[in-house]
Amino acid sequence: MLGQQVRETRIKKNLTQAKLARLAGVSRRHLAALEKGANVSVLVLKKVAGVLDLKEIQLGALSIYPGDPDESTINLPLLTDSIREARAEAHRLTELLSTAEGILGGEEHDNVVVGHFPTLVPRRLERRPAANGTRLADSTSGFSRFPISAEIRQGEPADESITDTALIPATMLENGELLFRARGEELRAHGIEEGDLLVVELRPTGRANNAELVIAKVGDAVYVGRWWSKHGRKALMSDGLAEVTTGPSARSLKVMAAINTIIRDK
Repeated sequence: MLGQQVRETRIKKNLTQAKLARLAGVSRRHLAALEKGANVSVLVLKKVAGVLDLKEIQLGALSIYPGDPDESTINLPLLTDSIREARAEAHRLTELLSTAEGILGGEEHDNVVVGHFPTLVPRRLERRPAANGTRLADSTSGFSRFPISAEIRQGEPADESITDTALIPATMLENGELLFRARGEELRAHGIEEGDLLVVELRPTGRANNAELVIAKVGDAVYVGRWWSKHGRKALMSDGLAEVTTGPSARSLKVMAAINTIIRDK
């Protein structure tokens, strides 16, 4: 059936009805009628067949040849439209690449908003003194003493040998969460200061959502950053899309824990 042949060929060439009608110079109504098997003029048939590279149209006992059946014939309407679309896409990608390179290089661009990761606002501790003027007792006002599982510095192995504890409200720590202590000034880019307590959730599977604030390991060294993973590539990111580390290979970077809360003494 001619209509079915036209429709199948159009789909194989990844053309919509609207685009094929425009390239062939016919109305979409006539093209839709043709694909449904209705009678259309021979001129419409020739125009559509020319764009679809149909060398022969069978109309019962009658055969129509829209153009030169030579395989070297160039489909000018389709070629012209493909070039136009390719140029538009290349222009769009060039502008996108230029913008991305400017952001990575710290350059300022007109009408460009540089995105920042959402800040994890620290929860500040308020310890009221006891009636006798001494520091708050462990069992007073819902405070409890929890062990600190490790101290971390950017790019160094986690120190799990410490035996320190922290006095914090019991409601700040959910079941299964651990406390880490942050050391050094390298974590300020992520809103973490020297001595901050980090409430973390271990990730045994090594998985995290993109942009989630995590602690990851490369070998024995730990790093804090925003997780990014796509098409098998992994990285830790900070504001400005700067890549913190990917390690010697993508496989060597693995999420250790997600940071749920930052606790800071006033």
